[in-house]
Amino acid sequence: MRKKLWILILAALTLLVGCERRPLEAIYRSTVRVIVKCIWQVSAYPEGMRPSGVTMYFFRNGEYYTTVTTANVDSCEVQLPEGSYKMYMITQSPEEYWRMEFDHMTSFHDASTTLRPTSATWATRDGVEPVVENPEVLCAGVSDEFEITVKQTEDYQYYYTNLKKMKAAAGMDTKAGSASIYDEITYYEEKVEYYTITIPVYPENIVSQMYVTIYSDNADMLKSVRASTSGMARTFELTQNTTAGDEAIQIINEWKLYMDDEANYIGHIDGLITTFGLPNGEHPSALRDSTLNVSALLIDDKTVENYVFNTGDKIQLLPANPGYRGMYRLIFGSVANPAIHPPRVEPEDGKKSGMDATVSDWEEGETVEIPM
Repeated sequence: MRKKLWILILAALTLLVGCERRPLEAIYRSTVRVIVKCIWQVSAYPEGMRPSGVTMYFFRNGEYYTTVTTANVDSCEVQLPEGSYKMYMITQSPEEYWRMEFDHMTSFHDASTTLRPTSATWATRDGVEPVVENPEVLCAGVSDEFEITVKQTEDYQYYYTNLKKMKAAAGMDTKAGSASIYDEITYYEEKVEYYTITIPVYPENIVSQMYVTIYSDNADMLKSVRASTSGMARTFELTQNTTAGDEAIQIINEWKLYMDDEANYIGHIDGLITTFGLPNGEHPSALRDSTLNVSALLIDDKTVENYVFNTGDKIQLLPANPGYRGMYRLIFGSVANPAIHPPRVEPEDGKKSGMDATVSDWEEGETVEIPM
């Protein structure tokens, strides 16, 4: 019996000697350091400025795993266990966007952002499409899928744990320790870096711009303008990189007046807004039944001229301004052939006042559509 016991002990010792010794921490914490690097291109954010924060959503083996919000917008470090991963990110966090709401953020394929409704009831058309806010700048990015194996977690934890022990033995705080220990520290540091996984992400702005120009005769009669455009996308699908099918009305409430021919009172007004673009990732088409509805308050403070333009295939897609996804361009009329014709009226105070950019003094009411 005693002989059999010694044989068992010798066999166990042989197994221990023949195996690579790994610290217990490697079994207890089987994760790998993953560094997500956000590659910010100049064209990814307006004026070349980076956001002050990002939020990252990780999905493991097809299921939501965790969310990380950080101010480290260039490089974020996380610890992840073995598994197959997908990841997407957005700038800032959902709570910081007051014009947009976020849905299904813990579903990789269904994550989306939707424009919130606005209280501008004057722009409502038959109650079919909601009137919404114009979007704030939002960048999103999706990483390539990546996998972490059990062996990767074991290798990383082995070298990381030994690196911590070597640094403690060297007395890093007091600069003590032998040269051989420092050589070992360098070795383990290199191994830790080798087993660290780096995931690049290329964020891009999902928001485009719409730039509208309308030429007018008697342009000196214009005091204030407001407009709404129908058939615009309300929802953007963050990981699919396209707009969804729901449509909305967006408001253009800031305009600038430029005189092109002062002698003949011909000028044009420019309005610029942010937008998700067209629904379902569509391009401009004659099949699209969308309109631009314009109301102009004249300098007598009582005359309102109303116009409606069909915009289906009149929208041009132009190169985007730096930092935006696209540019939707609309031009109605020209200096030689103005698109709107406000009548000449006498200003209420006897003096012409320049066109205002604001429409806050307008009373709420129905805007009547008058075909051109």
